[in-house]
Amino acid sequence: MTDLPLVSILCLSYNHAQFVVESLESIKSQSYSNIEILICDDSSKDNSVEVINNWAENNSHLNIHFIRHTQNQGICKSLNELLHQSKGKYILTLALDDLLERDKIEKHVILLENSASHEVLVFSNAYLIDDNSALYQNTFIPYFHKYLNLESGNFYETLIKDNFIPAMSCLIKSAIVKEIGGWDESLSFEDYDMWLRLSQKYDFIYDNSKSCRYRIHATNSHKKKNFLNESFFAIYLKHKEHPLMKHKIMQIIHEAYKKNSLTEGHKEYLRKLENKTLKEKLILKNVRKPTYSTLLFLQNMYHGNW
Repeated sequence: MTDLPLVSILCLSYNHAQFVVESLESIKSQSYSNIEILICDDSSKDNSVEVINNWAENNSHLNIHFIRHTQNQGICKSLNELLHQSKGKYILTLALDDLLERDKIEKHVILLENSASHEVLVFSNAYLIDDNSALYQNTFIPYFHKYLNLESGNFYETLIKDNFIPAMSCLIKSAIVKEIGGWDESLSFEDYDMWLRLSQKYDFIYDNSKSCRYRIHATNSHKKKNFLNESFFAIYLKHKEHPLMKHKIMQIIHEAYKKNSLTEGHKEYLRKLENKTLKEKLILKNVRKPTYSTLLFLQNMYHGNW
């Protein structure tokens, strides 16, 4: 390719000392050459900063910018800081325990260079690896989310049901991410909110390959995510006018009530509903769980909208 567009890789490190060299080497080994590497260590408690510094010094010929936080800022704020400093036409976010396949950026730049204006990013499936970088038999999308047949297009309604996109597989048009204001810093994680916001207006390109490697270990955010938590609910509320999301929100609230996990945000949503069902009124009145369970049983029996 001639006149290669610049690609900015936004790298996040938090207690990843064991993995950062392998991850950074996967960037260095890319078949695509016009890359800037922006790294943020978000106040690691291990020796990640020392490891990154040593790697950067040994690779001073590369376009590297390293930010070290002395206090933890969180994923979204750290990514926005890197985004603000980036200069690339395209961006990729990479946690420094994951890996890129050698031709990942080259293949996906070609796809985006030939994309339409309504297409904002390209994504793919990903290999799964353990702490020793050994491959698991399964891969990311079918392992976590069961989507086995994907085609390029609009994924908004599919994403409302579930986040199935490996974040490290995405190469994104930088200007559009900046146009929508980057990542929402009120959230504790980054990817799901971004995909929903982008897919409201734009289509995604699916590359039927595996362009990266996602590491499964004890600290993975995928293992920690609780769909009843406040960050998820805050994301859902941004899309509450869509019928599928309305249904999902009510399922979340009913599940939270049964688990005694109802938050003030859940209650506030119910208070603002114009046409409350009897179930929702009883939740607001905090009726005893047996009464609530009986109501659900009767509703299912008679298929009524109580």
